[in-house]
Amino acid sequence: MIIEENEFDKQIEDLLNKEKTARLANNLVETLKVTKQIAKLCFDTKQYSKFNELIVQLSKKRGQPKKAQIELVQMAMVELKTLPINQKLEMIDAIMKVCEKKIYLEVEYARCVLMLTQYKEDDNQIADAAKILQEVQVETYGSMDKREKLEFILYQMKIMIKKLDYVRLYIISKKIEPKNIEDDNIADLKIIYYSFLVIYYRHENNYKETAHAYSKILESLHKNKQLEATKVDFNFRIDYNTILENYAMYTILSQYTEEKEKQLQSIVSTYKYGLEALPNLQQLIQAFLGTELISTSPQSHNIQAAEIFDENIENNKQRYVDFRRQLIHHNLRIFQIYYDSVYLNRITELIGISTQELEEEICLMMDQKLLKCKIDRILGIVDYQLKKNENDVLQEWGDNVNKVLNLIDLTSNLIKREEELFL
Repeated sequence: MIIEENEFDKQIEDLLNKEKTARLANNLVETLKVTKQIAKLCFDTKQYSKFNELIVQLSKKRGQPKKAQIELVQMAMVELKTLPINQKLEMIDAIMKVCEKKIYLEVEYARCVLMLTQYKEDDNQIADAAKILQEVQVETYGSMDKREKLEFILYQMKIMIKKLDYVRLYIISKKIEPKNIEDDNIADLKIIYYSFLVIYYRHENNYKETAHAYSKILESLHKNKQLEATKVDFNFRIDYNTILENYAMYTILSQYTEEKEKQLQSIVSTYKYGLEALPNLQQLIQAFLGTELISTSPQSHNIQAAEIFDENIENNKQRYVDFRRQLIHHNLRIFQIYYDSVYLNRITELIGISTQELEEEICLMMDQKLLKCKIDRILGIVDYQLKKNENDVLQEWGDNVNKVLNLIDLTSNLIKREEELFL
């Protein structure tokens, strides 16, 4: 439809007069009808600049019904899809002015912010994109669909990773409650969420939490292998074997606790068939669960090809150092099982490290309360039989007395029961 400019201006003026009359008369039906006509006329004549001006103007009119504003914004959102980038950005700006600080238009405002941010991202303006996104608190939007809300928060996390703002990334991640994504209908979003957490915890060298995030991804893949098709940015591989390998390796890298041992046992029992495709990893896990000395040379375990040592992933050298440290710590715990005391040079001979490194690792384990011993440097001995203080001796004596009394009580009850049966 082609209309002369003067004719267009006249029609718009007539429609604005009708809109004013209907609005002041509180005639909702007529107001909606006229505002739609205004929008349609602008769209049909490609007068988008005029529409941007009018939509802001109409939203500020006294007594303008909410329904009329919602209809105008929704019509604009549909028209946006057909516009070239420059006109689209101008209309997005106008819509955001209308929607700002209005609860009944919060979803449309968030969608406009998302479109604007995506343009900024494509244009490599990451800092500007992050600034725009961080002002939107979609977690408080009650009218937004759960999936759309999660996608928006995940996009916020993605932009923070691109910006390398790991502090804000962690803050945004807390907007999502883990229990809220334990739903099979949004399993793909769960995988993306925990993938971003892996990137954060990997940056922080927090091996325990990294392993936990991988376990959640693996849990979803174990239920449905089709989820391997989920696309995650930052070259993050969603592959069953790779995720299983990373889960196991980060568990091994974490500091020794009883929980770590239970996790390794759980991996062996739950993912037994998956480990068959990773024989080197399977042998390594069994070695850590065993009570025998193992080689402290990482190369001997044929695990160098694991993704955690990939040069393209940050802190890969530190993980290599920490892997070797866990091998050493495992061996030192084994010595504690079999020896009351042992010569330092004997330990160094058996596990293949220097005396200085051995002393440093023993001190580190003692500081972390992973080992109870003392080093006699004069004699060159590690003594695992520490002298107990008075409180420990008294506590042990009390425990032993309680055990004896319990046995006497049990025996007495058994004798009494026998007497009642046969006498």
